[in-house]
Amino acid sequence: MKDWLQETHTINIYLLRECKKMKQSRKGMLMAALICGTIVPVLFGGTSAYAAEKEAEKDALSAFTLDPMVVTSQRTETKDLDTPATVTVVTEQKIREAGYKNVFDAIESQVGVTSTGYGDAGQNFGFSSGRTIIRGFDRGTLVLVDGIPMNLKNYNVVNSVPIDMVKQIEIVKGAAGTLYGAEALGGVVNVITKRPEGKSQFKIRGTVGNYYKDYGLTYSDSKFIVGFQREYANKFKHSNDYPTGSDTDWWVGKGTRNRAAIAANITDELSANFMFTDSEVTRGGHKYHPKASSEKDYHYKYKDKQITTGLHYEGKRNGIKATLGYNYLKYDGWDYVGQKEVSSNADMYGLIFDVQKKFDFGKNNLITGYTFKREKYKSLTDNSKIGHRSNNAIYLSYTHNFSDKFSTTLGLRGEHIDDPQENQNVLNPQIQTLYKFNDSTSWFINVGRSFQMPAVDAYFGKDAVGSLEPEKGWTYETGIKKLIGNDSSLKLSVYHMDFDNKIGWTPRGWDSKDPDAIHPYNAGKFRNTGVEVEYTKKINKHWDFSAALGYSNPQVKENSATAKQQDIIVPGEWTRFKQHGTGRIDAAVNLTYRNEKLTSTLSYKYLGDRESYQVSNNPWYPEPIQIPVKSRLTWHTNYKFTKNDTLSLTLNNIFDRKNYSNPYGNLELPFNWRLTYTHTF
Repeated sequence: MKDWLQETHTINIYLLRECKKMKQSRKGMLMAALICGTIVPVLFGGTSAYAAEKEAEKDALSAFTLDPMVVTSQRTETKDLDTPATVTVVTEQKIREAGYKNVFDAIESQVGVTSTGYGDAGQNFGFSSGRTIIRGFDRGTLVLVDGIPMNLKNYNVVNSVPIDMVKQIEIVKGAAGTLYGAEALGGVVNVITKRPEGKSQFKIRGTVGNYYKDYGLTYSDSKFIVGFQREYANKFKHSNDYPTGSDTDWWVGKGTRNRAAIAANITDELSANFMFTDSEVTRGGHKYHPKASSEKDYHYKYKDKQITTGLHYEGKRNGIKATLGYNYLKYDGWDYVGQKEVSSNADMYGLIFDVQKKFDFGKNNLITGYTFKREKYKSLTDNSKIGHRSNNAIYLSYTHNFSDKFSTTLGLRGEHIDDPQENQNVLNPQIQTLYKFNDSTSWFINVGRSFQMPAVDAYFGKDAVGSLEPEKGWTYETGIKKLIGNDSSLKLSVYHMDFDNKIGWTPRGWDSKDPDAIHPYNAGKFRNTGVEVEYTKKINKHWDFSAALGYSNPQVKENSATAKQQDIIVPGEWTRFKQHGTGRIDAAVNLTYRNEKLTSTLSYKYLGDRESYQVSNNPWYPEPIQIPVKSRLTWHTNYKFTKNDTLSLTLNNIFDRKNYSNPYGNLELPFNWRLTYTHTF
């Protein structure tokens, strides 16, 4: 018997090799399919070397997923092709192969998303804070981490999430207010972190570079993932494009950031995570004016902290999901020139409890749930400035399959908001349709209403002009998704956004008592019409390619009464007023090569036809300036030279462009490189 098994194994290997030869010629494909696909498995068993090889091929193909699973859009797991919304999925593998520096970098590199910061990869300086903008609507994006809102004071800071802990990032564009409530006007970003699984593993890593260094370690097993990381940033001498975008020559000093993260499986249905970060950085500059007496120096130190933690339940049989989450953020700055605390220093937190249940009725289903959210802001320099807001909401989403090809989803959310200024009752409806022409082509329509409250401190933080009303309105979208054979996909979407009560800011100099002050006010209407197209192609087993292009036209129309009354701006036609660096043209291209030991990716991000910006009180630029295009090429390579050792090299901003990270002239880093070594025990 033993000899027979040995002989069988030898014949099996021989036939597999012959199969490979036959597959290389067109004439041999049919014979290979017959012998390799039926005869070999039947004669020699599905668990033979053949099965192992097929499993290896399957693993290799999993790197290139044309139709990924999505959980954020419908609050239940569906394939992208079956999801009636525009979705971009950034997988763990894509993060690793593209060499994204952090979560902010991964989100910002996608089409339809503008992430404006105050330097490279979402650099923050207290409330000079970065934020994610989907389709041109400032502060209209809800960012979640495992369902926990990151938005505080309408900003969405994700510094607490280590990039090595991210399993997948889902970007859902368009109406999302029915399932997720306030701040989802442009869409929702959900950062899904890893869960413990598999055997025990210990990793150490270290990075060196001309502007950046780090070291870290991670332990993982079937119950826990524990990670620590410390980052170092070098000095950036001219962090503004002086004086084109600013009348101040800014610099950024050396900085550090510490991160710690824990993920735990408590039971098969209950999990928990905890993420902590603290950072320290200095920033300063010199403000120039023609008269020497008008010059001014700045020098600040910022020590910020963020904590994000959550408890998550997912029932295996009862269809119930629940999240209890907490997000804390502290901005603590010191003004060395004035020898005082920065006036915007604050403690903030957000608390959420969300529970939902899914009911299945044959081919149809109903998702219904309840959400409680609370947000609190407290000034660290003025005890009288404390604001809090509580939201209670009930939502439902019913999907009816009229046939195997056509389905409709009706959503409704009722929300009561206890607000510092005026309580609100909001009703958000949504309708989605999906028509499947066949197993590879679908057409969707997505229409919904969304809203956003003013920042919780808007009424006293910057002394709002008048009574601020919530931003609210509708998004209309339709799109086609198509799988082309087994190696390509094409997505096309067209949308129109129409919102009222767009919140803007008065220009500096408007307030005669405080010329440097700016104040929020309801500027008027916002609209944006655009189109996005994305093409993905697997060229062969080594190469794949993706390209995405978006064109949009975000505009604001000033409210005539408000503008005349406050003498802020002359009302007129639709304009591209203060869209925070967005561009009409948005493009992203990725080309990846991979083999057993090496992966190498070229990534290109382009943001063109950006709006003009008025540099306040700048004598050199009395007229608005055109914000330059963003053009960034990155080359990232991973080389696995042993089973447990990997070397990675990132070359970023290869063309050494002056890329504006926002309209104020703050710059991303010039050409920079990072070399990372990782060892797994």
